[in-house]
Amino acid sequence: MRRMTLGRGCWLAQPGYLLVELLVAAGASTTYSLRDDTISALGMLTCGPGHGGSPVDICSPWHVGMDAAFIVFGVLRAAGAVLLRPRFGAGAWGGAAVALWVVSAIAAAAVGLVPVDQQPSWHVVAALPVFVLQPLAVLVTAEALRRSGAVSRTVARSGLVVGVLTLLAAAAFALRLGAVSWVGGLERLALWPAYPWLGVVALALVPASRSETVTKP
Repeated sequence: MRRMTLGRGCWLAQPGYLLVELLVAAGASTTYSLRDDTISALGMLTCGPGHGGSPVDICSPWHVGMDAAFIVFGVLRAAGAVLLRPRFGAGAWGGAAVALWVVSAIAAAAVGLVPVDQQPSWHVVAALPVFVLQPLAVLVTAEALRRSGAVSRTVARSGLVVGVLTLLAAAAFALRLGAVSWVGGLERLALWPAYPWLGVVALALVPASRSETVTKP
């Protein structure tokens, strides 16, 4: 029971990442745009070019908070998946869901260790799997939860919607890289929806866990 509680806590914390990112963005230079600039720009240790190679530099004074958020929330995502593994069912879908979350979350955490202005090549290597594996993790988790009956059909189906949406947005983001506008908006559409969805899943798993406690001899 304690394991499930810790796992739900790890996933309940995920929407908090959005707050951290918005706060860091609010502290960045006025040239920073949530719509047009990448999330990675908020983690730069030095001032650098804005969207589309703009000559006006972006400065992110709170870059330490952004890079720390990549690491902390990534670790929590991976830990939550491992701890909640029993709720995903005993089949291959559950195992695949955990594997996808762990790998994508480790990649996301690695992004915080290699800021784009310091190690651009390694930053790309770390970030790329997130855009592919995280949407897949949502889709596979939704199907695993549907099969196990751990959450309502509505919650499971919402995961399918979130997974498809983020996967399409990730593809669009890849096509828009280097463009002048909407790069940041598409990147956020590819990543953000997964985090509140994990919080919803964590809340949806509470009734099942409580019923297990009540019926436990």
